[in-house]
Amino acid sequence: MRRKKAMAMWVWICLVLYVSGSLWAAGSKDPSCPEASAVQEKVSASFAGRQVTVKKVAPSPVPGLCQVHVLASERNQILYTDPSGRYLVLGQILDAQDKKNLTQAALEELNRVTPQDLETLKGLTAFTLGPDKAPKTVYFVTDPQCPYCKQAESTLEAMAKEGLVNVRFVLFPLPMHPGARESCIALLCDKKGHDEFKNNYKSDNQCQEGTEKIDAVMKFMQAHGIGGTPTYIFSDGTFRSGVMDRAALENKLNAP
Repeated sequence: MRRKKAMAMWVWICLVLYVSGSLWAAGSKDPSCPEASAVQEKVSASFAGRQVTVKKVAPSPVPGLCQVHVLASERNQILYTDPSGRYLVLGQILDAQDKKNLTQAALEELNRVTPQDLETLKGLTAFTLGPDKAPKTVYFVTDPQCPYCKQAESTLEAMAKEGLVNVRFVLFPLPMHPGARESCIALLCDKKGHDEFKNNYKSDNQCQEGTEKIDAVMKFMQAHGIGGTPTYIFSDGTFRSGVMDRAALENKLNAP
């Protein structure tokens, strides 16, 4: 069996951990972690034929596990290993006590959008909702055929009408949606706004400017590990994928 012959043992599980006070106390001393070069050997053998580069190995939030930052297909990824470097663990660590996805939090930090990236996003914005001088700004990454995006948009539209937030729409057509790319390009080329977007605007206008802007959006999202819609990108550089209700949005927007 190929797995038995592999130099590393892969554990394909989602780690759901209840982090109690006693567990943290027991792990108060950071475990030693293997050198990045040693982990790279295991990763290269296990990902034969793929370009996966180990960038950093450091203690994880969970005692006994080391966090491995890798770059795969130009995207940041997180995996884990034990202090000996023998085992490689793929999955997400959930703190069941605090109800927090620790893996997602680590990835968000790695993928944090820089101030320069936010300036790039400003140029990739298709249209906006809400006053330009609203106290808060959020970039909303959406696809015209995304059903969950409609739910998210209704919340943002209400907040924008109340003057609470300026919403900057970034069109990100997902490859799985036939015709989405063409619709997004037409919206840009014909300089249409939110009303047309909501009403599934279509035209045959596939101008070079619109095509290049959508290509730039696709490249930007790939570089930052964003692969789905809806995604909210906030002024502090963090982002969230998936629908956020109003309470969650307000908490995030008003966070210090």
